[in-house]
Amino acid sequence: MLCEECKVNEASYTLSVMVGDEVKTRHLCGDCMAKMNMNIASGNIKSLLSSILSAITGNDTPAEQQPEVVCPRCRTTLSQFTKSGHLGCPACYEAFHEQLQPMLLQIHGRVQHAGRRPLATEDAQRSRYRQEDLTRQMEQAIAVEDFETAARIRDQLKALAEKEAEA
Repeated sequence: MLCEECKVNEASYTLSVMVGDEVKTRHLCGDCMAKMNMNIASGNIKSLLSSILSAITGNDTPAEQQPEVVCPRCRTTLSQFTKSGHLGCPACYEAFHEQLQPMLLQIHGRVQHAGRRPLATEDAQRSRYRQEDLTRQMEQAIAVEDFETAARIRDQLKALAEKEAEA
């Protein structure tokens, strides 16, 4: 069997990727597998992501017969995204929704954002920035062993936290 990546050498490795309940399998030659391992070792996430994307999106239908998905806003194509690992704009998430869902599920374990949310009010934002600034000052005071200043800053942070809890 030929390598599904370069289509030149004999495949000697099998790469399996779990996508939802389905296992996608790709057969790779030693050279292509070595490139993937080098991407992992060197931290070349862009190339590694491209390889994983091709494993996930690769199927038995020849590329000429597949309709090319194109972002209506920036005109990035699915094949460009698969090669580069970069989306062109926020609208790409909508355009490539079907192709991105299995990849996001595989990488993050979910498809909805679960990180920090922006604060609703300017006062809440100012309070967060103040807390972050005080925390930095406290860490600096501890680093130079100025424990009195660090204790004073700790008390200020505690008062801010109590004030937020009351609100």
